[in-house]
Amino acid sequence: MLVLLASIVSFKVTAVIVNPGTYFSVGNETYTVNQSMDFESITIASSYIIFNDTGFYISSNSDITITLVYINDNVANAGNGEKVLEFYGNTSSGTIWFNLSGFPASNNYTVNRSGSSIASPTANGSGFISFANSVWSSQLFEIFQQGTGSGDTSSPVISGVSNADSDPLDTNSSFGWVNITCDVSDDVGVGTVALNITNPDGSYNNVSMNGINSYYYDSSTAFSTHGNYSYFIWANDTSDNADVSSSYYFSMPPNWDINNDGSCSVFDYVLISNHYNETGDPGWIREDVDNNGQVKVFDLVLLSEHYGEMWWV
Repeated sequence: MLVLLASIVSFKVTAVIVNPGTYFSVGNETYTVNQSMDFESITIASSYIIFNDTGFYISSNSDITITLVYINDNVANAGNGEKVLEFYGNTSSGTIWFNLSGFPASNNYTVNRSGSSIASPTANGSGFISFANSVWSSQLFEIFQQGTGSGDTSSPVISGVSNADSDPLDTNSSFGWVNITCDVSDDVGVGTVALNITNPDGSYNNVSMNGINSYYYDSSTAFSTHGNYSYFIWANDTSDNADVSSSYYFSMPPNWDINNDGSCSVFDYVLISNHYNETGDPGWIREDVDNNGQVKVFDLVLLSEHYGEMWWV
């Protein structure tokens, strides 16, 4: 049985038994169980689902299936070392951020993946813990209570996200580049700042950003394939409180689409004719398609090889 709900308003069901074969769909996430489980309530919304008091707010650009194995019915009073949550996560690739709610503020937890510890988050003031995973096939995640934390429950703040690029835009890594920047602040100390890039072919790159307070990732190779890109930023602090930014989008046009309108057409030929026989430094102008410093017949030949093609998807 498939349960679909995409409403902005959440929907709550009470005193429900969920059997294997029942699926809850939340965006690109699917939730099921591997054995019959009895819940006092299930709350479903367009971007999260809450089983009893344990909520799943997952940041994922890939389809992912969550299979519940165990949810402690008294997370607030769990003893030190006691398991509070167990589930399988299964997706194809990419870095997935798990933001889970319903944990007592300031409590420490250990996250195991297939028996090995991968994170030690502390519940923030809103009762959320967060961790990321980029190692896939089907993975078993177990979360254990590990006592009261230091009292740092505030997540870092990500702001000022922006990207700059070479002028002119160029997919040739010898001439083109993209620099993504942001500011990250925390009341105690910033830990890791990471950039997750979705490439035009749907693959992912997860890279560290450099800096202190102001962070950047500057590359001439990461964006050398033409097409549409998206990215978001994840940061944690020294107490493992985490935050995730919104997603941002930009495009890298192929060099043969001179006016960046999504296709190679007569308008691109006109732009070359306007600069024909002009010279400059390599990479100086988009009309110099082959980047040899001269707008010549070879640039027209390159356009002819792609005439009528469209790249915007």
